[in-house]
Amino acid sequence: MTSPGGSPQPGAQAAARAAVPSSRPLGALFFVHFALVGVLAPYLSLFLAARGLAVAQIGVLMTLPQVVRIFAPPLWGWMADHTGRHALLMRVSALVALAGMAGLAVAQSAGAFAVAIVTLFFATSAAVPIGETLALRAAAGDSGRYGRIRLWGSLGFLGAVASAGPLLDATGIASLPWWVLVVGCAIFGVSLLVKGGGAPAATHAAAAAIGARLRQPAVLAFFASAFLMIVAHMALYTLYSLYLERLGFSKTVIGGLWAVGVVAEVALFYWQRPLFQRFGAATLLSASFAVCALRFLMIYFAGDSLWWLLPAQLLHAVTFGVHHSASMQFLHRWFDGPTQSRAQALYIAVAYGLGGTAGGLLATVLWSQLAPAAIFLGASAAAALGWVAVAACRRLEYSRAGMGRYA
Repeated sequence: MTSPGGSPQPGAQAAARAAVPSSRPLGALFFVHFALVGVLAPYLSLFLAARGLAVAQIGVLMTLPQVVRIFAPPLWGWMADHTGRHALLMRVSALVALAGMAGLAVAQSAGAFAVAIVTLFFATSAAVPIGETLALRAAAGDSGRYGRIRLWGSLGFLGAVASAGPLLDATGIASLPWWVLVVGCAIFGVSLLVKGGGAPAATHAAAAAIGARLRQPAVLAFFASAFLMIVAHMALYTLYSLYLERLGFSKTVIGGLWAVGVVAEVALFYWQRPLFQRFGAATLLSASFAVCALRFLMIYFAGDSLWWLLPAQLLHAVTFGVHHSASMQFLHRWFDGPTQSRAQALYIAVAYGLGGTAGGLLATVLWSQLAPAAIFLGASAAAALGWVAVAACRRLEYSRAGMGRYA
């Protein structure tokens, strides 16, 4: 509503301000959400092994979160877009997550663990599409402000992965579900502070625009490369901690190695602007795959040598940080306006959902049928294929745009 002079009435202005979420609760939300990831990612496989599950069962269970990512983020994003009740959905998802965490604490069989893991990761999948939407709205187009909000996620992961190792060494790996529940309660508490929403969106035109874009061969090659990058990284996300434990490393050292990768990632995000200005997104995207192939070869040949494992973890700055930032630039270039949120959900589903599922199963088969270290040879091969896909993407884009250089 407007006043007779044409300016918004005070009530409308207040409603508009209320719809814009505050950045502090969102920073806290990212912190506690990725703290949960920091507790689970390095140590869940160790907990399942301590419960007596076989490596094949652990591999499948550790792949389930990626299966959930095929459908859960798009579903939560769709519900948020169509209801405009972003904050309410965040609270509902936090309550469902607590149920999954409780199931993890009491489960005794592989089937019960599967139900708990699917419930937990279905619920926590709401944090990415909804949290990102609210963070972008709070930033109001300011990339620096958005970065300061999103950085709290990396800090939460770093703090959790570094502190959980010593805690679990002291209290035993059997205590993992109770630490997870502590973080889950924090997630629910923070969700009560999150405000903001929006008007329900009409998305038929956006779906048509995305469909037209996805028929372009260069875009398909890009999504194929994203799929292969996560296939490669699933050797890290599913069985790396179990591999290190079998080499004789303590949980404190395992957590420290994970933390090294996150520190390198945070540093890259802080100082990446000159890198992208000089080399461009396409060149850096190609480089991330070459470095990824090298990284997993280093882990394969490293054995129990920290002198090789540490620099391999530092390369996470490139294989995740550079790859993620370059991929976001490609998505921003190809998808704009109302297609952005759906393109992000599609990227998560293809890369982390389909790629994560395929990579997790591949790692499980290689570990069981060949040798534990073979999972890193498979990861290196997937990264090399991803480099080929990026090269095809760049060549196809040159041809389509008639450009001499695609940066």
